[in-house]
Amino acid sequence: MTLKIACVQSNIIARNPQENYKHLDELFNKIQNDRDIIILPETFTTGFPAEPEHFAEDENGATMAWLRAKAKEKNSVICGSFISQRDTKSPSHQVQSQSHCQSFYNTLVWMNPDGSYHTYDKRHTFSMGGEKDLDNGKELLTIEYKGWRIRPFICYDLRFPVWLRNNYQEGNFEYDLAILIANWPMQKSYIWNTLLSARAIENQAYFVGVNRVGIDHNNIPYIGETKVVDGKGRTVAELRGDKEDILEIEIDKQPLIDFRNYFTVHKDWDNFLLNLQK
Repeated sequence: MTLKIACVQSNIIARNPQENYKHLDELFNKIQNDRDIIILPETFTTGFPAEPEHFAEDENGATMAWLRAKAKEKNSVICGSFISQRDTKSPSHQVQSQSHCQSFYNTLVWMNPDGSYHTYDKRHTFSMGGEKDLDNGKELLTIEYKGWRIRPFICYDLRFPVWLRNNYQEGNFEYDLAILIANWPMQKSYIWNTLLSARAIENQAYFVGVNRVGIDHNNIPYIGETKVVDGKGRTVAELRGDKEDILEIEIDKQPLIDFRNYFTVHKDWDNFLLNLQK
């Protein structure tokens, strides 16, 4: 069982969704038409952070329409995140309008070619970096796709191993592939590379980390270094440096299965349930 993946390491034009759609349209023309999954960076329409009161969209907004159109055009799953808004009665962060309250999330969308989709809300919002006005996600997402169990995460989540922890029960792993989309700064490149390998090792799973490049509106440069790491923590493909590019790779599940059968550390893992307090 293989997956053909395209990782889009793009620059993001700060706070300008329309220009980012146009720019990504051009980059998509360079992607082969046989990809199973196309992965975009975190907050690919606005950059990070984006003021939710100005840039948040609901599921009927322009970003969802663009994702749906591109997934159909490429006949591929497309995933990336944007700032979403939802009506709610009891958010921890909310904006009061005349008729309702709204909560904001950093939401990853898994858009299928047929227009159906799944969403994952970033669990660990980066309060030090401007996400203090966003709500925390409460649920993990696991997608079964072409014989793989896939679990997406967003940027700062990478620093929290309990949230990313794989489980092994009754002969099954909860996931085989983790997708991590990010706006990860250049000055923290060592942490990015170290944690991607560490999480792959401790969870016996492939990790795909897709990061942006360029400089944001706060003059912060981004590292790029998009990469694919196998279950042994080894980098099997990467984009070196901070230039805009597309990484296309086909990953095979069989070597991961063979390694899991040979090195059965998962049988000694602690079994646990998460009890989220917030």
